[in-house]
Parts: sequence; structure tokens; C-alpha cells
Amino acid sequence: MAPPDHAGGGCRAGLARTGSACWRKPPDAAGALCDDDGMSRPEVRSKPCAHCGRPFTDRKRWSGRDQWDQVLYCSRGCRANAAKQRRRA
Repeated sequence: MAPPDHAGGGCRAGLARTGSACWRKPPDAAGALCDDDGMSRPEVRSKPCAHCGRPFTDRKRWSGRDQWDQVLYCSRGCRANAAKQRRRA
């Protein structure tokens, strides 16, 4: 029986694949797919936008300058629209 195809979404590594198996870790005898051990990403902070309410995540630029607490909006557009609403009120 052929090994399971990682291209169907089983391998979450997001890295180059060769043939039908993940190059990082071949399937074991039970047919388990790549489990990304050792490559997990750290938790990323997120909070809702003050204007639209959509969640957005911390960026390296804000973290490096300790500005995450001051960031309120997910985009320049939301910041501009919020300012327009404040001016109208």
C-alpha cells in the first residue's frame, strides 16, 4: 500500500514536498502523517479592532517598540473611519 499523500492537507509544515510524502518526516508504519514536532510557532497576541471588531495580531514592529498596548485599530482604513465618526459626532 502506498504512503498517504501529504499534499491533501495532512502535512501542515508548509514546506517543500517531494513526491507524495513530507520530506521532513516520512510516515511511520501506522501511516501517521507529519506532526510538525519541533517546528511549532509561539503564541501570537491578538485583540479586536476598536472600530470594526475584527481580531488582529501583534506585529514585530509594535512588539519591538512596546507599542502593542497603544495600537487600537487593525488598519489605516479603520483608524481613518473612526476619526471621521468622531468628527461627525
